[in-house]
Amino acid sequence: MLLACAGGAAACSSDGGPAAASGSAGSAGAGGLPQAGSSAGGSGGTAGGANASAGTAGGGQTPSTAGSAGVGSGGTPGTAGTSGAGDTAGAGGAVVQPGLVATPSELVFGAVQKTASGPQTVMLTNPSAQAVQLMSTTLDAAAADTPMFELVSGPQAGTQIAAGNSTTVQLRFHPGSVATFKSKLVVQTANPAAKLEIGLYGLGTKGLEGENEPFLKPVLDTLGFNIDVGGAGLLSTTTPLVGSEVAAPRFKAASAAEVELVPVARYSPQEPIPYGYYSGASATETQVGIIADDQYQALNPKTDAGSKKSFAAPTGEFGIFTTSKTHKTYTEDAKNAGNATKHAVRTYPLKDRAGAAIPNGYLVCFEEAANGDYQDYVFTLRNVTPVAP
Repeated sequence: MLLACAGGAAACSSDGGPAAASGSAGSAGAGGLPQAGSSAGGSGGTAGGANASAGTAGGGQTPSTAGSAGVGSGGTPGTAGTSGAGDTAGAGGAVVQPGLVATPSELVFGAVQKTASGPQTVMLTNPSAQAVQLMSTTLDAAAADTPMFELVSGPQAGTQIAAGNSTTVQLRFHPGSVATFKSKLVVQTANPAAKLEIGLYGLGTKGLEGENEPFLKPVLDTLGFNIDVGGAGLLSTTTPLVGSEVAAPRFKAASAAEVELVPVARYSPQEPIPYGYYSGASATETQVGIIADDQYQALNPKTDAGSKKSFAAPTGEFGIFTTSKTHKTYTEDAKNAGNATKHAVRTYPLKDRAGAAIPNGYLVCFEEAANGDYQDYVFTLRNVTPVAP
């Protein structure tokens, strides 16, 4: 019997399997990764991952409605939440059983080899009408990469999580080498007996400057984007299209809903990076946000106060731009004529960890310099369709 997912959450089932798909199919293993010859260093990444949206809670015997699919910062789409909540009947007549929901459904870390990342937190919530007894919170003993992750703190075995209450688990990542890593946080409960698994993904880098930076492919593997970028190392700065790249100098909104533009990786010199879109015949630029100064080598980098994750759909075609201290970079090659790299942006159809396409979603990858790593600034762009040149 399945437990409905909450937004950005993974749910447990009484048969030990994941419920209301959290979209965390495996990523790259712990093979050594060569490093890119680009600039800048910085701090590690933050949580990303697949999210699902919960069904609206029903009161008493009143049927509730099913939630719609959500999408997390790691980029994997969730599925629609199961109708109903607590122990009440949903619209389909099913009764949701007691259990825990994890938020987020996976964690993504980044750290230099032989150092430790900052801690990240998973919240375990009991949305049902009955208390749930937590038996254990452990790292997956069967996963080869588990030693690279650390369980910092969590509730004691036997803890009762009352109806509507939550508890937290903190974890940390300390890579021993330059590689991608994966494991799981495993949560066991009694009354009901169930297992909840939260995916853990980490990127170990060589260092903080120049050639120490990772290539685009392991960055995306860690984030949960199963995309053919055209190679495992540096990419050509002159070949027009590589891998699954599509020609996308400009875009159009796919619907009247807002367009989402979110930075998911940054490996470039330390400085604040404004970004946004330009539109119209005069290419009027509109700033959407600023990647924070101290997030110059990070997965899921933080943005400055006032930054937005989306903007109103432009009426016509539009492109994306970034601004550094020395120049601006555009999705249109013609507007990059004075830059070191003319084809400075590669755009790929967005896919989740399992390789499933995310409709009207794209990954927009910027090359700030000229070495071809294309991970200086990486954004997810959603609710758009490319406009061919």
